Amino acid sequence: MIDFFSLLLILFLLAVFLRLDWIYYLIYVVGGIWAFSHWQTRRSLGKVNVQRRMPSRAFTGETVDADVILHNSSLLPLPWVRIQESVPLDLQTGESYRLVASVGGRSKVVRRFRFYCHRRGYYQVGPLRLTTGDLFGFAQAVWEEGEKPHLTVYPKVLTLEQLGLPSRLPFGTLRSRQRLFMDPTRMAGVRPYVSGDSMRHIHWRASAHDDTLLVKKFQPSIALTTMIVLDLDQLSYPPRERLGGSEWAVVVAASLANHIIGQRQETGLLSNGLDPFSGGDANPIPGQNGQGHLMGILEVLARIQLRRDAEADDPMEEGHLSPSRFALHRWLPSHVAGLGWGTTLILVTPHISEPLLWSLHSFNRKGLNVQVVVCVRQPAFERTRQQAEAMGIGVHQALWESELAQMAPLQKG
Repeated sequence: MIDFFSLLLILFLLAVFLRLDWIYYLIYVVGGIWAFSHWQTRRSLGKVNVQRRMPSRAFTGETVDADVILHNSSLLPLPWVRIQESVPLDLQTGESYRLVASVGGRSKVVRRFRFYCHRRGYYQVGPLRLTTGDLFGFAQAVWEEGEKPHLTVYPKVLTLEQLGLPSRLPFGTLRSRQRLFMDPTRMAGVRPYVSGDSMRHIHWRASAHDDTLLVKKFQPSIALTTMIVLDLDQLSYPPRERLGGSEWAVVVAASLANHIIGQRQETGLLSNGLDPFSGGDANPIPGQNGQGHLMGILEVLARIQLRRDAEADDPMEEGHLSPSRFALHRWLPSHVAGLGWGTTLILVTPHISEPLLWSLHSFNRKGLNVQVVVCVRQPAFERTRQQAEAMGIGVHQALWESELAQMAPLQKG
């Protein structure tokens, strides 16, 4: 600005000494353009309504389109406006997040940015920043977004087969000799109709075939809650596998929740990980079923993180017992004390230590159905599995996707 006024002063002095009228005219024109440019630039950006259109949730591996809509309510156009988006590294695609557009009077433009969800998390997108100016470069105006949107990226959800787990695991439903309720999805045959039977349970096709009324028999069952326990104690993971192993554990927990709720079983979640929202333990999610409940579990799994006990020394050795107060054999007993008889407890953990095994044995003696899914390769796994099964505890190993891919050709051969 100082240079511009210096130029006007020089032109004015030249006009005075040389008595050239056209220089006065040039000063008036340039000065008028300068004043109008500053007034119009500030005013024009204030007449632009900025809107975002993007989903608030996505799954890992998905591509998200985020639209920025600029609506100019003024009669005068914006010759140019630079749109700059701030995007977390884990959402970037490699494309440029800086665009330039021109917005006509009483019109709108839509510009699209694209995000790729590389990994789960709770991400802040923005702030969005708009910069505009006049055609001569005399003035610029800047607008920055105040309320920044967030994008929750859910963990990847796989099938049990993709986890390397058997398709039928003892989760959720136990047979009972007492007819607490009849599950219409578990038909066990037909029987003759007796007075008082519901008309909805008549098997019309079988009745027509036998020429007598027959009703469906259902297998009596008790629907029991399954509680998934996700171990995110940082010192329980081998140093080399803390990032990859913990992320795989989250995928395993999410996939188990999806599978069990898909079987219409009540499922809950416990974790010793760090929830950034609370700054401490993730709030326990009690057992329920339904798609909405599943999304609530995935919401927590999207943001939960490894937790480090600052007072514990890092053993830095694979297979070493974690000294952390968040280690499952210390943390878990007080958190499962209120679970009812018959509840299925599924632990997703990188390592089964001797103290943890005895804790699980005590849970089993109290009537809990204890299952363990190991998400990191553990030395002497078979010996540990046999010892656990002798105590009534089922132990399974969820192989990483890369390991399953390597095993596929061998299985085909």
